[in-house]
Amino acid sequence: MGRTLSLLTTVLVASGGASAQDIAADPEASNEHYLMVITPTRLRQSLADVPASVTVITAETLRRFGITSVPDALRLVPGMAVTHATGPDYRISYHGTNILSPRRMNVLIDGISVYRPAFSEVEWSQVPVVVDDIDRIEVTRGPDSAAYGPNSMLAVVNIVTKHPRDVERGFGSVEVGSNGYANLTGRVGLTAGPTAINLTANRTQDRGYDTLSNAAEGHDSTRLNRLNVRSRTDVSPTASLDVQAALVQGRTEVAFADGYQTSFPDKRVMDAYLGAVWTQQLSPTHEVQLRLNHADQRVRQSWTSCPPTVGFLPELSTLWRANSALADALLYSLQTGGPIPIGGSAAENALLAATVVAIQRLGPRAVEPTCGTANQDSLERRTDFELQDTYVVSDQIRLVGGLGARHQSGESQTYLGGVRSSTLQWLFGNVEYRPVAWLTLNGGGYAEHNTLAGSTFSPRAAANLHLSADQTLRLVWSKGTRSPDIQEQQANWSYTVNDLNPSLNGSTTARLYQSAVAHGGLVSERITSREIGYLLNVQRLGMLLDVKLFDDELTSLISERLNLAGFAPTNDNSVTLRGAEIQLTAEWSPRWSGFLNYAYLDNLDATHSLERSQYSRHSGAIGLTHAFGRGWRSSLSYYGSSGDGVGESRYGRWDLTLSTSGDVQGLPWTTSISVRRLDNRSVSYAFGTPDALASTYSNRLQVYGQIGLRFP
Repeated sequence: MGRTLSLLTTVLVASGGASAQDIAADPEASNEHYLMVITPTRLRQSLADVPASVTVITAETLRRFGITSVPDALRLVPGMAVTHATGPDYRISYHGTNILSPRRMNVLIDGISVYRPAFSEVEWSQVPVVVDDIDRIEVTRGPDSAAYGPNSMLAVVNIVTKHPRDVERGFGSVEVGSNGYANLTGRVGLTAGPTAINLTANRTQDRGYDTLSNAAEGHDSTRLNRLNVRSRTDVSPTASLDVQAALVQGRTEVAFADGYQTSFPDKRVMDAYLGAVWTQQLSPTHEVQLRLNHADQRVRQSWTSCPPTVGFLPELSTLWRANSALADALLYSLQTGGPIPIGGSAAENALLAATVVAIQRLGPRAVEPTCGTANQDSLERRTDFELQDTYVVSDQIRLVGGLGARHQSGESQTYLGGVRSSTLQWLFGNVEYRPVAWLTLNGGGYAEHNTLAGSTFSPRAAANLHLSADQTLRLVWSKGTRSPDIQEQQANWSYTVNDLNPSLNGSTTARLYQSAVAHGGLVSERITSREIGYLLNVQRLGMLLDVKLFDDELTSLISERLNLAGFAPTNDNSVTLRGAEIQLTAEWSPRWSGFLNYAYLDNLDATHSLERSQYSRHSGAIGLTHAFGRGWRSSLSYYGSSGDGVGESRYGRWDLTLSTSGDVQGLPWTTSISVRRLDNRSVSYAFGTPDALASTYSNRLQVYGQIGLRFP
């Protein structure tokens, strides 16, 4: 870290440029040539003024480099760990850590969070947005709990879609490619008086990998339908109403649920989102925004399982709850013909004796299979209300603050034993203060009370020193949290199997003997982050360079794998993350442009092996694109990570894209073809078991083609 700091100091001195005094006469000179972003503080700020390192991925970048999914877009973000575990299953987290549950990063789509409250997860394959609707993706690389609260512990991904007034009257595209990939999109833009409406329909499918560790012929396809509606109504010159609705429906294949399954535990999913934002300009310097969002995320997942009949005995279930190891030992002796084990107390021996009698009553049937239908159905709901007030006090001071509340719930007979819920209330605020032209100060915080996890406060303080009109030094200190979810705190986990064949004791319904009940009492995971950043803007080269050094301490981590055989989450774990990141974009001429990002990461002192299960010491991406003229363009890019985590494989991929565009009777069209080459056909990852899992393609080469037509 010390050598890297010395290198950064050398860069600062060698870069030269105007002094801070040279820009003192013009307060805006330090940021007039920078991109503007809104995610880090909820204030519209220049990259030179934000208290965080930010990556902005534009729609043009997605198009030029043939990127067709949000997970692949995030490979452009330095330090972002992207693991494609199976066809529909992506494990994505900034700086990685625990691959089992990458639950420390928040994901927003136009302000609507798609983070699932009951099980702390983001289903990336079901993100309710179509790539063709994306205007830009803003990624705050670092804790942003000071602006968005718990679950924004490591980073925030904010997907901003195109404004309804900025889309054409009609658009259609068809994409096809390797591994059964097909993507059909249609979009219509309408205007009725003060209201503009954008409606997008999409169907996507993918066959997934060719082989999986637990399915030799592969069983991980995805078939999803999406419907998105966004409208903007200018109610008056000072008021507007934005309404968004999204629906995601379809089927994702799952290869494995238990060792006795005789059918696949595929998921039928149905996600619904609805949000409305009222914006009122009280004056040219004062704006109030009222936001209301609701989300339903439903999963239907059932399969046929045929465990030995003994697994349904109530007596065995009672013994398991008293002493799970003794129950497992009894089953082992039954399977191997060994001696009956002995309990550690008279009470346990009494339960053991009752179980043995029940087994003897079954006779030979005890070890014979009994088939039935098991399920992992669930429904997650969240409703958010938030009031935000933005006020420009003067040329030197801007403020944003607000309050909000949420009710969230999870419903699952399997995982929760019914319905469990929690409520949250919060206050937040951020101030930007420019005492002199060469200095921007940011301070703020987010206080939340959660009925599941108590109260938390996440502060942030930052200073941006404008060394010249083109250079900024950024110093950031912040804290963040991740609240334990409903399952971690309130699990009541067991499997009720229906349609038993043959029936057991005259009933076609029985419960498997294993179960788990959460003990509760968990507190929020925490991070303390320190960052030094340097931003350089060389306008004559169209170049923007961002260098970041960071030192993050993660404590009170809930790292344990949650399963029936060992449901024992604790806050006993920690890990330290240190390193450096470089992000460079350049547009040398109207024809040539490119990007480079690189991240070096040290994962230190992890107290649990799973906190090193998604970890690459070296990762990054590089891309170059050239416009030939007459509508033709090519791009070449490479994405890679060293895969230093437990059970983790190295990843590398080359992409070559050739595209062209034209016009047919006034209708613009585009077409492209992309060729991908994988360095490694297999992706392996740890799953909290002795052996890593692997997913494999049969071919290193993949080809994708796209054609689109627009109606202006």
